[in-house]
Amino acid sequence: MEQKNEIKNLRELFNWINNNKTCYVSEQEDDCFYIEAPNNADVFVNIEKENNIGDIIFRTIERLKDFDADEQFMELWSKDFAEHNHFKPSQFIRMLQEDEASFKELAHELKKLTD
Repeated sequence: MEQKNEIKNLRELFNWINNNKTCYVSEQEDDCFYIEAPNNADVFVNIEKENNIGDIIFRTIERLKDFDADEQFMELWSKDFAEHNHFKPSQFIRMLQEDEASFKELAHELKKLTD
């Protein structure tokens, strides 16, 4: 199925991400959006008004590829976090690793659209 150049605006990008089934756009603002993975990890993508959709897709791919489960774990984990969320460290890192895999898969699929 030919998908090259299918995405021409942000609405199409958001719909494509949401229909991809690995992640979805969880929040949108005028200058940014968040992509959320199945276990609720998210990545933030800044939108600059002067950028075209190709630039935004490129930035989105980079943000998805840059997500690092280990870094997120170190940033978020604490005893209070564990007690509040009822997670063991091993459970939480597995969730983050699953989300990292989802982000990488989405980045790969988006990259195929731009090749």
